[in-house]
Order: sequence, then C-alpha cells, then structure tokens
Amino acid sequence: MEFVKPLEPILIVDDVKEIREYLIDILTNLGFEEILESNDFDSAKPLLASKKPGVVFLDIELPDTDGTQILEFVNDNHPNTHVIMCSGHNSLENVQNTWELGAKGFIAKPFNAKKVDTVLKRLELIT
Repeated sequence: MEFVKPLEPILIVDDVKEIREYLIDILTNLGFEEILESNDFDSAKPLLASKKPGVVFLDIELPDTDGTQILEFVNDNHPNTHVIMCSGHNSLENVQNTWELGAKGFIAKPFNAKKVDTVLKRLELIT
C-alpha cells in the first residue's frame, strides 16, 4: 500500500544507531522518502521545530532523558505530530502509560516491517 505524504517527514529518535538504520530501511521500503534521525532529545528539538515531522518514532529509554518526557514535550509543542513509542520493555504498564500520555502507537523491540507497516496504516486512518 502506498502511504500518503502527510505522515512525512518522519523522525526517528533512538540512541542506538543500528535501530535507527534498521527503521530507516523499513520506512524506505514502505515508500517513505523524508526520514530524519536523532540520537537524543537535544538533537531532536531543532528537527521538531524546523522540519515539523508528521510522525516520530521515539525510544522510551534515552541517555539524556526519559522518552515519556519527550512525548509530553511533543504533545504540548507539536500537537499535529504523532508519536509512536518504541521499547524493548513492552510491559502492559509501559504501554498503558505511553497511551495515557498521548502516544498514537507502541512498537516493541525487536520490531519488524509488518509491525511498522501496521502502526503507520492505523495512523493514516486517524489523520
């Protein structure tokens, strides 16, 4: 399925380079072209302000801050940006907490192309 461009650009915020590269490969194969990446909150802030991503894939555990704090920041300052939380700790509490804070999706690591495709298709239905 071809995706609609309003989801772009897409920003990936994850401190693990291999995770960012893997997600970029998946998104590229799904037809996305404008994909940005950041390894921490400090480098993500200017990208959020200048590029205004439609979607942010956000790791919950980052070295400079907790992903849920970034989620709250994005929701407060960029209300049109959809945040998909990513974590290796997919406990029910973790998932519920991110939904309550306004995340539009949650992907457990390790993820695959099908999971990414599914969460993005769900986002298209609400945009």
